[in-house]
Amino acid sequence: MSRFFNLKHLEGATRNSLSGLVFAWKGEQAFRHEVVVLVVLVFLLVLTGRSWAGWLLVLGGWIGVMVVELLNSAIEEAFDLVTTEWNARVKRGKDLASAAIFLAMLINFGIWIHVFLVS
Repeated sequence: MSRFFNLKHLEGATRNSLSGLVFAWKGEQAFRHEVVVLVVLVFLLVLTGRSWAGWLLVLGGWIGVMVVELLNSAIEEAFDLVTTEWNARVKRGKDLASAAIFLAMLINFGIWIHVFLVS
């Protein structure tokens, strides 16, 4: 069983993940804003008494935005290792990652309209 389940690996991976979340909280303003939105969404879900399906849609969708934000931040960190000077291809890469966040947010607005206004 130890070949398939390594507790030390799980412990290290968890520590690295939590470190990444702490770094994002301390260093990424957009991530902090997204955490605030998450708290507001939980409050709205409690206040409006939505079903478990509504909770799953709203929170799952928004956590998806936060995942894309973390990936965007990781991409920016990697690009900044390559060069800190302005470069058209680096800008394009950063803009593409930012566009992914924008699209994830658009999807979420649709989810919110469905959960809070339609259903």
